[in-house]
Parts: sequence; C-alpha cells; structure tokens
Amino acid sequence: MNLTPVVRVAWLALALLTISAAPLAAQNLLLTEYNGKFLPVIRAEGTRPLVEFEGKRVVAEGRRFSLHKVEEFLPVFISVRDLEVKTAYADMDGASVNHEFQLQARLETPYRLEDVFIVLELDTDTGGKVLFLHEVGQLKPREPKFISLQVLLTSGLGPGNYQMHLFSQGAEVLHSNIDPMYRESVLDHMTEKRVASVQDAPPKLFIGPQPEYPAALLKAKVSGKAVVSLRIGANGRVLGPALKSASDPAFGEAALAAVRMWRFLPQVKNGHPVETHADVPIDFDPPAEPVRKS
Repeated sequence: MNLTPVVRVAWLALALLTISAAPLAAQNLLLTEYNGKFLPVIRAEGTRPLVEFEGKRVVAEGRRFSLHKVEEFLPVFISVRDLEVKTAYADMDGASVNHEFQLQARLETPYRLEDVFIVLELDTDTGGKVLFLHEVGQLKPREPKFISLQVLLTSGLGPGNYQMHLFSQGAEVLHSNIDPMYRESVLDHMTEKRVASVQDAPPKLFIGPQPEYPAALLKAKVSGKAVVSLRIGANGRVLGPALKSASDPAFGEAALAAVRMWRFLPQVKNGHPVETHADVPIDFDPPAEPVRKS
C-alpha cells in the first residue's frame, strides 16, 4: 500500500493552550435551515452548507445548525493523524479577548469519499454549544489530506471542550478520534445487523484503518511485509492479534497497530456467526516525496 509521509505546519498565536476532545455520544445528520425547513447538509463549499431542495443542490445561506441523531454511521473509516488542537487568545489588561479555536490534522482513508466535510461541536464558556462547518472535499484512497481550521469565538471553551464529526455526502463516518469503547459498541450493532439474515459466509473485512508506513523507515524507503495472526470473534472483533512475521520490526508494529482497530463480518455457518482464525498479510511500499503546504 502506498502511503504519503506527514506534513507538519507550525502555529502562530499570542497564547496557546492544549485542549482535549470529548467522547462522541451518537452518530448524526447535520441539519440546517432552508426555505423555512431544516434539511440535511450534504456538502460544504468552504463554510457554506449545501442541501437538496426540489431535486437540486442549493446553498443554505443561514447559519443555524442542528445535529440530529440517526441509527448508524456510514461504514467507512477515516484515520485522523498528527492531530493538533489548540486555543489562542490575546491578553489585554488581564482579560482574554479574540478567542480562536485552531485544529490541524492529516486525514487518510482506504476509501474514495466524496463531499467530505468536518463539523466542530464547540462547548463555549458563555455561548453554549457552537457548530462550525468546513469543507474537506474529496478524499482519495491512501492519499493523505491536510486540513487546517481556525474558528473565532466570543468566549473561551468550556469544560466539554470540543467534538469532531466527519461526514461524507451527508452521512457521518467513523474515525480514529472517536472514543474507542463507543466505536466498538457501534460496530457491534452494525456487524450484528449485517449478518442477521446470512446462512453461510466466510469472514470479510468490514471496516478499519490502513497501516501507516513507519516513520523510522522513511529515510531508507524500503518495501516490506508483515503477517498478523488473529482470531475473528463471532461479533467480528479482532481477538489476540500477534505478529507472525515481518521483514522489519517497524512494519510489524505498524501492522499490529492498524489490525487492532479492524472489524470483520464474522464467518457464518448454518445461520450462526462463529469464531475463526486467519493470517493476514500486509505489504508496505515506501511513500512518495512529501508535498508541503506553502
């Protein structure tokens, strides 16, 4: 698999404070007001939401947003890497002003995703929850995309800090910054639903991040492989992953880190999901030269 190395960008601010993310509570649709109705946002152009109205995509000029709970996520996965989230503010005569929320990250996925956008749910000190929309655009398989956002706030962040939601064509997708315990419970439900009417089927990878090319081997630019031995539980969870072989220990570590986050559709025999064993081979190719932002 081809992977592109990390691009890092420094922050400039008057004062910086690191903050933490709150665990997500449920999957959502983002709704916004258009023509007197709240409609699902299916795309973003910059920070402007687009909705479908009478068969056409139109820009909703309003800025009233709402997150509406839905049954499940879109079954794809986005890896959020090199995430940096900070607040910036100016100190004037002992008072903090010009609050700004700053987020940068590298998004990567094995899927081709269209009309991707990010929604930041910010918990402010005095203004309650604020939703901020920003276009990401297209994500191509194994091609990392750098995002950098700045949001001006009227006050500082509250104790809940922030939540990050990622959407593709209006459906929220799973990503690596979601609380792992919650993500597993969501995948339990999604997996059970998909095998409920199956009589016989082999195990199949359902969702999960691709392994990242090891940073320690970027200079050498060597190709390699790893084989991970694992059990696939009746609920599709990966059980007891162990490195069977690797051309370099760094490839083995990268393979294991990714496989631990995978979820399978389990093997089904006579209408019953069963545990099974599998050896998973993973190939690594050296990344191309990094493309730096000017």
